[in-house]
Amino acid sequence: MAMSSFAQKQNYAVTDIPKSLLKSDAVVRDYSMNYDIKSPSKATLKEHRVITLMDDDSNLNLLAIGYDKFRKIESISGRLYDASGKFIRKISKKEITDRSMVSDFSIYEDDRVKYVEINHSQYPYTVEYEYEVSFRGIRSYPDWSPQFNDYGVAVEASSYRIAVPEDMDIRYQSSNFEPDFEESNEGGAKVYQWQITDLKPLRQELYAPARADIFPVVRVSPTVFSIDGQKGDMSTWQSFGKFMYDLNEGRGIPTEKTYRVVQSLTKDLNTNKEKIAALYKYLRETNRYVSVQLGIGGWQSFDTEYVEKNKYGDCKALSYYMKAMLEAAGIKAHTALIESGKYPEKIDNDYVHSAFNHMILYVPEEDVWLECTASYQPSGYLGTGTENRKALLVTPEGGQLVETPKTSPENNVGNALIKVKLDEAGSAKISVRSTKTGSQQSWHRSAKNTFSEKELKDELQESLEALPSFSIDKQEIILDENAPSCEYNYDLSVRKLATVQGKRLFIRPNVIHQYRSVPDREEERKQRIVNHRGRSSKDRIEIELPEGYVAESLPEKVELQTDFGTYQSTCELSGNQLIYQRHLTINNYDLPPEKYQDMFDFYNQIKKSDMMKAVFVKK
Repeated sequence: MAMSSFAQKQNYAVTDIPKSLLKSDAVVRDYSMNYDIKSPSKATLKEHRVITLMDDDSNLNLLAIGYDKFRKIESISGRLYDASGKFIRKISKKEITDRSMVSDFSIYEDDRVKYVEINHSQYPYTVEYEYEVSFRGIRSYPDWSPQFNDYGVAVEASSYRIAVPEDMDIRYQSSNFEPDFEESNEGGAKVYQWQITDLKPLRQELYAPARADIFPVVRVSPTVFSIDGQKGDMSTWQSFGKFMYDLNEGRGIPTEKTYRVVQSLTKDLNTNKEKIAALYKYLRETNRYVSVQLGIGGWQSFDTEYVEKNKYGDCKALSYYMKAMLEAAGIKAHTALIESGKYPEKIDNDYVHSAFNHMILYVPEEDVWLECTASYQPSGYLGTGTENRKALLVTPEGGQLVETPKTSPENNVGNALIKVKLDEAGSAKISVRSTKTGSQQSWHRSAKNTFSEKELKDELQESLEALPSFSIDKQEIILDENAPSCEYNYDLSVRKLATVQGKRLFIRPNVIHQYRSVPDREEERKQRIVNHRGRSSKDRIEIELPEGYVAESLPEKVELQTDFGTYQSTCELSGNQLIYQRHLTINNYDLPPEKYQDMFDFYNQIKKSDMMKAVFVKK
């Protein structure tokens, strides 16, 4: 197989790196991928990478290659060079460690990984790796990411070459850059090649988009593929979904036990939503989530009987088991593939690839989504890991791209009534009574079910670190079992909440929820400004003052209206009671980089307003 058309470097001296690339944590001197496809189920990948580590902020001196029953590592070699490019040594076999990829939440997996890590005592230094992997079962093709999706990485030269039989097709998509591209024929094979040189490093920025939407990548996907004897078609989302449906057909079928359980749980219920909630509660209370990745690349689920017997399953098994219970209740549901995480990759309607890492369930007649791995969330609530994104419904007719629920700040609200009673010395009793919904309640729900009383107390203590010395007199979380909502209440005794100086008393009316998370200034913003987690908070604070004080100065009313959110605060005196009201909304937004200064100003103004003090004078 021909290697990259780039001439492979022989001299890796740091002095040969272009000056424009030197301000980096690592420089990719040469990175070539060669993927030779023989058939829908057979291929060979050869990689050669040479990377200069400029400092210890990069981990590209580490090589990790996964393998399983469908992937075999044929060879690995590695070399180390000093700053002048002088060869120091080769890696030895004992430096190659072989480990299971079993995670902490998994019972068993058949994936394994080989690790190599080359270290040197003095920076900069250069590592060179070569390896070959053969495939005997294919579900996806490797993508090309010249910068390894990592900040601080410059690229001197990189290329990707794919050879495919003439009777097969591939599909590809380049994102976030425009590499040189060539298409040719060599010896009866179609050859595709991408090349890039002189890529400057990207700097990490706050509120940036997902890495998949920033870093250069060429995604490549098969049209037809075959794994473990199962043939699939990835030419459309419909055909890919049909493959997944056929692969898992029969997995979500009720057993006799399923019918008995469902009958017992739903016999006195009238509506489908009541039945869904009851069955979902049973699923959560009687089964636990465990990752089980075996067989056909983790794509095929275990069946209903497996879950009923073992009382655990992965996202697929639990989703199909819930589907089976719903079927026994006469309710139709579809599994759905989705990417779970804080920053999901954007799914293109016209480019089909294996973009998912999770499975959930959808009940179309009731428009209800179910996260079947959640241990504590109520029926119909997905959470921030799977909201606001596309999913692929797996139906008998094939795949269908749909949108999961789009939440807004109005769905994720924290409401608090805070009462404060001050004494002459400035000490106070504080009562906080709050309700939380959506993402605002998720942590409290999980904590209620997993934390001890001491751990809950420690968490509250840490969250109120801005207060002076205080003790927690009472704390409680009251969950709504039927909706993503909870109450969070606590009482505090605080020493010196207010400062008394002579006849004057100074106090910050916003005693609990001060906003302190102000982004750093950025002189030159490059990336778009993104926030997917809109939320809202409303506080009413009633401070009972000691007798005999009158207002000398109160915080002025503040109103902010921006693309990033809104903020209003008011402060007034009624008798001997100071009433402070505050409403903050953080929007979902995706805005151009030139808006960054506006965002900084918005959050900085909130911080300043939240820290304003009121001054009172004793008569």
